Amino acid sequence: MPFQTFETLIGHREIVTGFRSALKEGKPGHSHLFHGPKGVGKATLATALVQILLCKNRREDPTVACGICTGCQKVTGGQHPDFVRVEMVEGKTRISVDQIRELSAFLSLTPLESDWKVALIDDASQMNEAAGNALLKTLEEPPDQSILIINTYRPGALLPTIRSRCNKSRFSGLEKGEIVQILQTVVDVSEQERQHAADLCGGNVGQAIRLCEAGILEERELFLREIEALNPGTLSMAVTMADYWSQKERFPTVCLLLKAWFQDQIYASVESLKEPESIRSWLSLSQWVEEIIERTSVVNLNRRLVLEALFIRLARLRGAAF
Repeated sequence: MPFQTFETLIGHREIVTGFRSALKEGKPGHSHLFHGPKGVGKATLATALVQILLCKNRREDPTVACGICTGCQKVTGGQHPDFVRVEMVEGKTRISVDQIRELSAFLSLTPLESDWKVALIDDASQMNEAAGNALLKTLEEPPDQSILIINTYRPGALLPTIRSRCNKSRFSGLEKGEIVQILQTVVDVSEQERQHAADLCGGNVGQAIRLCEAGILEERELFLREIEALNPGTLSMAVTMADYWSQKERFPTVCLLLKAWFQDQIYASVESLKEPESIRSWLSLSQWVEEIIERTSVVNLNRRLVLEALFIRLARLRGAAF
């Protein structure tokens, strides 16, 4: 894991301030639930917290990780004996009960090199039912000197009893200026591309990075040309667009481009004082797009068929005869 501490973080100042106070008081808490949209920094802040908790020099300042001690180096190298990260195994569809049982056994052990045994679950909404029940047992009687961080963008998928036993930190989308500041340090693109990515990503820095890596300016220009060509267009044009944009590496980009484009159409309809029925049509289709995109990511719908249906509906809304 890359080195992180509170000083390197951008955004989420209220959450950081709360943890600073808790660490200074020596009461970091046994269990924490980090929840909020994807890509807004939950895992980054969790990494910083782990780094601080396991730093050997933290007694000098309990809110800072030095980055140079053996504890810090072992965390960044993924080899610290007092830290474990649990996530869905590649090729699996859920975090299993065996993984959670191993986590519970790990937390029950005496720390070897630090003050705490620390575990991070990312993303906890991927636990199966048995795993959730096993985790609940650990939360009900947390071992001394143990800290558990649960990270998820879908807190509603967790058992209510799990949520109720955790200190909850709600993460919101980052501000545009914060996104641009982060992009300046992680991607080598023009300022214009960083600004476009920050405009489109909805506060999701992960999406912003992917947009920059995908070449957002070129992709956006292509998308706008194709959308305009749908009216008047042919059915084959909608199918061709769906084939192109449904590719795994392009689908996240087109989802963001579609959301931004719909917002522009709605604003333009309102400003031009169009009939209320026209505005309602745009709003209805925009809501449908949001829902179908979310469902596609959650239950793995066929991306090409989803986009094909969307482009056909969009073309018809704009007057196409097919």
